Amino acid sequence: MTGDASLAIVRCEHCHGRFLPHPGPCPRCGSTELLAGEIPANAVVLAATELQAPAAGWPAPHRLAIVEGAESVRILAVVPGPLPPLGSVVVVQRSGDLYVVAPDSGAAAASGPAATPPIEAPADPTGAPSPRGPREKRARRPAK
Repeated sequence: MTGDASLAIVRCEHCHGRFLPHPGPCPRCGSTELLAGEIPANAVVLAATELQAPAAGWPAPHRLAIVEGAESVRILAVVPGPLPPLGSVVVVQRSGDLYVVAPDSGAAAASGPAATPPIEAPADPTGAPSPRGPREKRARRPAK
């Protein structure tokens, strides 16, 4: 993968927020004064996890990483191969509505499969929240 790859972003002229393209106004301030831009596709892995029982329609195990690109843009990306180490630099690609860590980027390539099938969103995206169990109660802080 070359260093020429880039990702589209949107910059808000009002609050100077930067985010991935989506329909509608700025998610931070609601402004419609938006400018299209690009950032390099290289990003640093902040967190990574593997779900053994993902939502219906997603393959198991389902691997995800939160990565941070240029201009502090954070992306939740699907990881098709082994989880990349925290702090490693990976290349992120857009694949339809998903962002995917390129299988040949960073340390994940060393132990990953030679060819990885494309990852697609579930066939029936209803937009409704996934059913979840009861919320866990957090322990309260002791009074001072």
